Amino acid sequence: MNSGKLPRVSDFELVIVGGGLASARAIKSFREEGGEGPIALVSKDSTLPSPRPPLSKRFLRGETDEEPLVEDEAFYRDHGVEAMLETAVSSVDVRGRSVQLDDDRLGYRKLLLASGAWPRRLQAPGADLENVFTLRRVADSRAIREAATGAKRAVIVGAGFIGMEVSASLRQIGKEVSLVHLSRWLFEQLGVEPLSNELSALYQSKGVELVLGRRVEAFHGNGKLEAVTTTNGRRVEADLAVMGIGVEPVTDFLEGSGIELDNGIVVNERFETNVPDVYAAGDVANFFDPLFGRRRRIEHWSNANYQGTQVGKVLAGADGGFDTVSTFFTEIFGITIRVFGDARRDAEVVVRGTLADGKLYALYGDENGEVIGALSVGQSGEIEDLLKQQIAAHAPIAGAVIA
Repeated sequence: MNSGKLPRVSDFELVIVGGGLASARAIKSFREEGGEGPIALVSKDSTLPSPRPPLSKRFLRGETDEEPLVEDEAFYRDHGVEAMLETAVSSVDVRGRSVQLDDDRLGYRKLLLASGAWPRRLQAPGADLENVFTLRRVADSRAIREAATGAKRAVIVGAGFIGMEVSASLRQIGKEVSLVHLSRWLFEQLGVEPLSNELSALYQSKGVELVLGRRVEAFHGNGKLEAVTTTNGRRVEADLAVMGIGVEPVTDFLEGSGIELDNGIVVNERFETNVPDVYAAGDVANFFDPLFGRRRRIEHWSNANYQGTQVGKVLAGADGGFDTVSTFFTEIFGITIRVFGDARRDAEVVVRGTLADGKLYALYGDENGEVIGALSVGQSGEIEDLLKQQIAAHAPIAGAVIA
């Protein structure tokens, strides 16, 4: 979409760094709230902003060949956006109100940093072999899907959201799958041991081999992956591997800029950094959550969707900011798990129901005995709304348990 010669430096009302969901939502909201002036969208990706959930699910399984996009090309053209794809920002000059590209410098009146997060890679021998992947972009999902067509056996490293979703998807398209995870819990970050136990049984019943409590020591092959070995000396044959071991916020280009960094970009509930007219939203934002009175950084679709919409309002001069019970979800083998609020590991957890029954929920309580989070499987919209209301009201966990 880059038409060649860029507009003059002074032409940009808003420069957005990052090509994810938060960026697309910010543009839409900014225009809907009356924001005017040209916008530059600078992204390393080769595609326009895309939603990530399909990349580990429907798109990866080949159920659709249409690349998932938040908005089509016409949207950006109609909203006065110069989309600069496959373009990196090397630095930000807050005094000069500009961002430095490889060959150009873009001036801004307002700057939105939505650079997201990047997958970690294991620092293990052979991690750079062909057919060893991480998953973050459309191109990654397409590459895994294409490699899977000629693969028989896959190893997935990590049992968080990406690992669990990719394991399920590859098994659903008929691949032999081994899931290697350092902990003995699946979805350990959710802190619900009964759910983890039931998920272990489910995955094994679907034919996924679980290799738990083990670390990957090395990837083996002559240029192309052939096997993986774990800490107990176990060798697992594989011609495809996907690492899902978490992400790191992308902030390297901000070093020395004066913008405060701490596990991402530090912002308040209105997504404002410590520098005037510089904002951050989405995966990279370490934001203040007024509901819990503490900082959080959330790496999920729902958060990027919400924060992008809210920061667009703020950028346009309208009311906006973080004021909600955060929500995220995952879907595995047709089961949707939704999580609300602050489901942290050190919480007291009360579980009702079972995965086998198709209805389960968990409540998370803090040190004061107040509900701070909830997990839901198979519950009605009314029950989920009630769970969110109890979180927002800081209800006592003892009285919040529902029938």
